[in-house]
Parts: sequence; structure tokens; C-alpha cells
Amino acid sequence: MTDIQSSKNRLNSDQRMETCRSEFEPMLFELIKNGEKRGWKAAEIAMALADAADDVILKLARETKSKH
Repeated sequence: MTDIQSSKNRLNSDQRMETCRSEFEPMLFELIKNGEKRGWKAAEIAMALADAADDVILKLARETKSKH
């Protein structure tokens, strides 16, 4: 039997990143739009989200390092 993987699994790293971004970027803009309705400036929201994303990246890096 032939092992068939989804096309996403066969994408190279750059393609995966581009595909991931295209899937999640609309959600990011929705978060910003909702935040603006609550009185926040788009730049403030973007910076807060970027800062939170940085924290997640650092946490994941520590977890990966501790597994080795």
C-alpha cells in the first residue's frame, strides 16, 4: 500500500511558513479590528501580540532545549 501524506507535510520550510501565515494572518487582523472597537490603537495591539508571540517562541525554545 502506498503511504500518502498531505501536501502540507511535503512542503519545504519556506512554503510551510507561507501557508501557515496565510491561514492565520486573517485571524490576526480580526483580533486587531476587535481590539480597535474596544479603544486600542492598531499599533498597540500589534505590538502586544508580537510581544506575546515572542514569549511563546522563547518558551518553546526552552522546552525543546530541555528535551535534549
